[in-house]
Amino acid sequence: MRQLREDVQASTAAAFAQGTNRNLRVQWESFLLFCFYFNLVYLPASTQTVQLYAQFLSRSFKSVDSIRNYISGVKTFHLILGFNTEHINNYIVNLSLKGLARLKPHAVKRAEPITLAILTNIYDCLDFSCKDNTVYWCLFLFAFYLVARKSNLVPTSKVDILSGRFLHISDVDIFEDYLLVHFYWTKTIQFRERELICPLVKINNEKLCPVSAFKNLLNLKLHNNLGAIFTTDDGSIVTYYRFQKKLRECVAVIGLDPKKFSTHSFRRGFATLAFQCDIPPEHIQFLGDWKSDAYKCYLELSWTDKVKILNRMFNDS
Repeated sequence: MRQLREDVQASTAAAFAQGTNRNLRVQWESFLLFCFYFNLVYLPASTQTVQLYAQFLSRSFKSVDSIRNYISGVKTFHLILGFNTEHINNYIVNLSLKGLARLKPHAVKRAEPITLAILTNIYDCLDFSCKDNTVYWCLFLFAFYLVARKSNLVPTSKVDILSGRFLHISDVDIFEDYLLVHFYWTKTIQFRERELICPLVKINNEKLCPVSAFKNLLNLKLHNNLGAIFTTDDGSIVTYYRFQKKLRECVAVIGLDPKKFSTHSFRRGFATLAFQCDIPPEHIQFLGDWKSDAYKCYLELSWTDKVKILNRMFNDS
């Protein structure tokens, strides 16, 4: 029975992903510190306490969506400790949040999309006599053509390195004109309930060909004990921090503002390109492994694109 109890505790603790666990811990600590400081009852928290907490968070948070996440964390805190949240008047709390959104309007800053022209310019500025540049270039193309989230390509922390949740050499099947990349864990695959297989095809533009870039990387014969694809010349694994840093360095070299770009720019860039090529929306959603319509937030429709749409609607015979 003691072993069963320990197993139940371990299973319950594993319900949330590592990132979710970290976020919840921060949210709970924040709420408890707030209640201790103002001598408020935190379990069960009243509707007014939740409203006051939301107002307090608004002093430092620009986005009301962030405040909503912290309020959701408070409710999760109650449920895990055996307290229901039915006594909290969600309508009143939502009124407070709506008022905050009106008083403190905030537009979310999205990363600019990476385009084929930007990729070409980056390629031209790289010195491929440096082995690391070959590694990063392959990473850039994989991020773009696979529409991959950063966590599927490289680790974000030491915990991720130990868990192996990043792309390995063994995850790529090599053929003459294409590659098959296997993902066993993504944001939408948490329990290995399915396998995501993404092809990368050979394209005529040698500079932007992901198959050629991957074969060039293999020719370097860079290895590490964990089998990661993206390994630098010193044998260390490319992490998310290094990925982001290298991208912004390259963007700055070609004369763009590095603050406007992030690793998310690859994912958004491919989705935008697919949309401009008249790829059906459901296909874009499938390629990017989106479960919802969230992919629409990644699409960049310029005013010239809008002109083309209107001309196609009214002026094309």
